[in-house]
Amino acid sequence: MSPAQGTQGAPQQATAPYADALAEHRDRGGLRFMIPGHATGQAGGSDRLREFIGATALELDIPQLVEGIDLGPGNAFDRARELAAAAWDAKTTWFLTNGASQGNRMAMQALAALGDRVLVQRSCHSSVYDGLVMSGATPEYLFPDTDPEHGIAHGITAAAAERALAAAAAAGTPFAALVLVSPSYFGVVADIPAVAAACHRHGAVLVVDGSWGAHFGFHPELPESPTRQGADIVLSSIHKLGGSLTQTAFLHLCDTPRAGALEPALEAAYRLTESTSLNSLLLASLDIARSELATGHAEMGAALASAAELRRLVAAAPGLRLAEPDFATRPGVVAIDPLHVSLDVRGRGVTGPELKTRLARAEPPVFVEIAAPTSIVALIGPRGTPDVAGLLRAIDRVAPPLAAGPARGEGALSTAAGARAGTLPAPPPGERVFTPRAAYLAPSESVPAAAAVGRISAAMLAAYPPGIPNAVPGERLTPELIDYLTTTAQLPGSYIRGAVDPEVSQLRVLRED
Repeated sequence: MSPAQGTQGAPQQATAPYADALAEHRDRGGLRFMIPGHATGQAGGSDRLREFIGATALELDIPQLVEGIDLGPGNAFDRARELAAAAWDAKTTWFLTNGASQGNRMAMQALAALGDRVLVQRSCHSSVYDGLVMSGATPEYLFPDTDPEHGIAHGITAAAAERALAAAAAAGTPFAALVLVSPSYFGVVADIPAVAAACHRHGAVLVVDGSWGAHFGFHPELPESPTRQGADIVLSSIHKLGGSLTQTAFLHLCDTPRAGALEPALEAAYRLTESTSLNSLLLASLDIARSELATGHAEMGAALASAAELRRLVAAAPGLRLAEPDFATRPGVVAIDPLHVSLDVRGRGVTGPELKTRLARAEPPVFVEIAAPTSIVALIGPRGTPDVAGLLRAIDRVAPPLAAGPARGEGALSTAAGARAGTLPAPPPGERVFTPRAAYLAPSESVPAAAAVGRISAAMLAAYPPGIPNAVPGERLTPELIDYLTTTAQLPGSYIRGAVDPEVSQLRVLRED
């Protein structure tokens, strides 16, 4: 039974043993002749730091290797890890203080124990590519569905995964794993059970970067967690929509047939990627967030009600509409996260990036999470009940309804607003000449964009939107690709992540001497 079906009320999940142990240690007092150097609120120390973050935070900033907290049998940190694994029905859970980015790097390192070929959703986070650099694995790519209406990337389908996995197996070059993203930045959920079944038919493990779905599985109105849908490794970026402090995440190893081989490899990768001076405040925030997710049915219900009210207001507002019905028609989409609310703003005569900027500059400012050519996305936290009517009032102030404008639902990139931030069709990437690791370690140089034609990219370059890497280290830069990158960089609301400069006048390539 998953937490969404009722186990979130188990008494042990209401506890936060690691956080409680920190508080007990603080309350013991005593003299301390040890780190941290800010003196933990004792005589001396930094008055400015104390005023900035508060005395309590300093007092709870306790170093590692303290008996009962994280040292000795049955210590509080070990109990906290066991509770986190139980909350997600995982075999083992690691607390990460370098974010889900650390988890992606861990996963790529650990997969080397199973093989050196990995099938990767091309729009995975850059930390997946970092992990490929670290591991030396050879990637092949599955391109996600690109939404022509809104100019954004969604997910991959189970059918596409099956074709790629089957073809590799038939050729005698099977993949060790498939790495995908679900939900997407826009809350779009892939068919994880079907993809997991395809992976396991062909001997591959499934790694799910579930960074934007840390709250999944903790309420009947939410999608289920991938940890209960056949995935082998799942990343949960708890700070995003789970309630912990920024830079914190969980990596869950699920109880699947490959867990025995993966667990020691993940533990070794954890030691390689984690700090040797873990921050107690970050760890405690994970412990508390887990407890509140697992027991906070009523609070999650209130957040979902706020999201539903925002959707109702958007549906009734002139010149605004929900973009989610469009998302739901795309291939492979099985659900939309209720806490991601996507507003199509074309009817207000603005692009998503323009409206996001206007809202942030307003007084008082209003901040939204994401902007695409046609849309903005408002996130609501798992215990949040924000003033959703205030968001609509702010939009009315900075982008009032048009006296006469495009019909609601008119094609995204054909309206005046869409044209100003339109996306161009991306050319295919160039041939892969080296693995990401080999390219990363090779000598490189910056050259004018025109001189980079035919050269090997030393950088990952991705046009936003839609955010799919157009060039990965080790791939050849084609004339069509360079033209696409330089042209897209000039469009309002667009930029090229990984470029040497905003205009993409220079590109970093491997040296040829």
